[in-house]
Amino acid sequence: MMKFVYFTLLCYSTLLADSLLHLVDIDATVIVHSESEQMKGKKSDDALPQERNSYSSLYAQLLVDYDMTEDVFLSVGAKANGVIAEDTYMTPQYQRSKMNAHTLNTIMLSEASVNYDDGVLALVAGRQSVDYDWLLGSIDGILAMAGSDESLSLRLFWFQDYNILQYNYYTSIKNINDNKGMYGAIVKINDAPVDISLFSYYVQDLRHIFGGHFNLIYDNFSINISYSEAQALHLASYDYDESFFNTSVEFLYRQHYIEAGWSRTGKNGLLAMIQMGSLMFGQFYLNNQIDRENARNGFVKYIYANRQWRFECIGGMTRYDNSFVRVEKGLHSYEVDLYLKYQMTAALSADLGVMSMRVDAKDPLLVDQNLMMLNLVYVYENY
Repeated sequence: MMKFVYFTLLCYSTLLADSLLHLVDIDATVIVHSESEQMKGKKSDDALPQERNSYSSLYAQLLVDYDMTEDVFLSVGAKANGVIAEDTYMTPQYQRSKMNAHTLNTIMLSEASVNYDDGVLALVAGRQSVDYDWLLGSIDGILAMAGSDESLSLRLFWFQDYNILQYNYYTSIKNINDNKGMYGAIVKINDAPVDISLFSYYVQDLRHIFGGHFNLIYDNFSINISYSEAQALHLASYDYDESFFNTSVEFLYRQHYIEAGWSRTGKNGLLAMIQMGSLMFGQFYLNNQIDRENARNGFVKYIYANRQWRFECIGGMTRYDNSFVRVEKGLHSYEVDLYLKYQMTAALSADLGVMSMRVDAKDPLLVDQNLMMLNLVYVYENY
């Protein structure tokens, strides 16, 4: 738990800075997380055994903003994860699919940036959190934004380091492309009932990722179409182009939300595209093999929400190819995910997630998975 001692000291040091600067807001989240997972091999002579592991942790994140002038402010944030208990798999193949306690028992600086925002032009320099297509986490670099997402906006950015820490996931990529980094541009156009977003990311001589979204929104109904492509450039060690197409229709009626959609992955899968933000590219928590070669996925999602309760269910089937197995074409996978959230107070909530995935018996490289997660979440905001 020494990680949380360091995290606490960092929190105190940021709050002490209030004596020199004007504290604008504090956003803190504490999550007590517990999960239990079961993996089961296929029925064959050399099948992997059925085995279960469990993991629990205490996760916290803090974000503090300080005003320097009317248009300039500082952002400082940290994330920490302390492993409480872990019961690991004994089977080596299962161990490789999970992050161990040593990897997840860590602390990181998630925000450390100087920000300028006059309402029309915004500039950010330093470490900052982003949530873009194929890019989710903290980046070290520079970002400039002009305009407004409510009408027309342009974002330009460059970064050289990438980090993400969640209660059961951590990755860090340093000195991207020998410190040449990644460049990116994002354009958003919002002119009701049309909402359009275009993006282009470029890693010099290695890879170009680009794509866009088109959303047509009318009252409580919308049609969504998106496409992404990653082109390998002449110095790429992984010399494969990748693509992902997704379309869906959404309908909202009072407290009920329904979405039905379909996606198609290109012939080379999505190995390169999911390196930074791999948790967010698909609808399914366990992935449902959407990142596989020629994956075709159909899904249905239903959400019911009121002031205290939120229930979410998503189910779907994926047909995919796997060139590493003898029967490489026409394989299939099924997944159903259920979520239930109860808002006990304005700051305290509990949520339960149950996920189950079944993969084709002809694919010996994959196993069936059952996962149950329980979170107790406390959120503090002071604006």
